[in-house]
Amino acid sequence: MNKNLVLLAVIATLFIATGCVNIGTYDVGPTEQTSHTFEQGGAETLKADINMGVGELVIGSGANELAEAEFTYNIEDWKPELNYDVRGDNGRLTISQPNNSEINGFPTNDIEYKWDIRFNNDIPTNLNIDLGAGESKLNLNGLHLTNLNIDIGAGETDVDLSGDWPESFDVTINGGVGKTEITLPSNVGVRVKPTTGLGTVDVYGLIRNGDVYTNDLYGEADVELDISVVSGIGEIELNVAE
Repeated sequence: MNKNLVLLAVIATLFIATGCVNIGTYDVGPTEQTSHTFEQGGAETLKADINMGVGELVIGSGANELAEAEFTYNIEDWKPELNYDVRGDNGRLTISQPNNSEINGFPTNDIEYKWDIRFNNDIPTNLNIDLGAGESKLNLNGLHLTNLNIDIGAGETDVDLSGDWPESFDVTINGGVGKTEITLPSNVGVRVKPTTGLGTVDVYGLIRNGDVYTNDLYGEADVELDISVVSGIGEIELNVAE
């Protein structure tokens, strides 16, 4: 991961402020690249938990199986922990960075840590993403989501919710430090309820009705997204896809 000093300062500030870090650096080793394919195994629905403490996360669609992932890292202790099991018709997938809550130091600009995860487009998925510090590109267009929850720590995050959706679902996004950009769909109903803390939430392309924003399709369309956004101490910007 090729990060600049600004991002490193954000990472250090976040962890020092929350008491999760003793100032120091990590010894990096040779870069390793691994991949893993998660087979469906009879699951008809999926609950996926993605937990990354520090790094670069890319999520997309188009997996042939339940999910496919590629991992790049050069800190051996940060090899991702993977778990998948099926109970009845329900699959449960967890991908976690080890010891997220006990990070002892922060990375230098030599660190390589990136996850690229792709999900199957046709499997109804309840997706929960917990981010620490870094850069995230969440290209969710094309997936079959039934619920989406994103908790953001520090850094830059892009969330693409554009395109067609097969069914209505709720979205909760809790912002942190840094900037989050959210792209909204134009051809389904959309309702956004923003809550501002020390940060800001800017909404473009929707109609304000009191403390919520909606598009013309909300209340009329068969498919609707109900989105709750909390700014944290950063900046969140929502735009409707062209």
